Amino acid sequence: MDDLFVFRKFMFDEDPVFLDHCREAAIEKLQTLFPGKRITQYDSLTLGIESDSLYSETGIDIYELGLVDYELPAFKNTTNEEVTTFRV
Repeated sequence: MDDLFVFRKFMFDEDPVFLDHCREAAIEKLQTLFPGKRITQYDSLTLGIESDSLYSETGIDIYELGLVDYELPAFKNTTNEEVTTFRV
């Protein structure tokens, strides 16, 4: 059975203006979800945020930017694979 929604990570050759808008919106969404937590940008497609989760070995959760079903901007937690969509 196919998943209802499919997350596809952005590639580095995507439109840089669109990536910038998505990254800014993702940072805003993460700040809303985790107020007061420090966000680190590792590259144009990967963000990290402080975590106090028992499952986080490093104390930082890593999020990859991409699209759900090729149209909804989203980020995916690389530890638990939870996908969150957001508006740009």
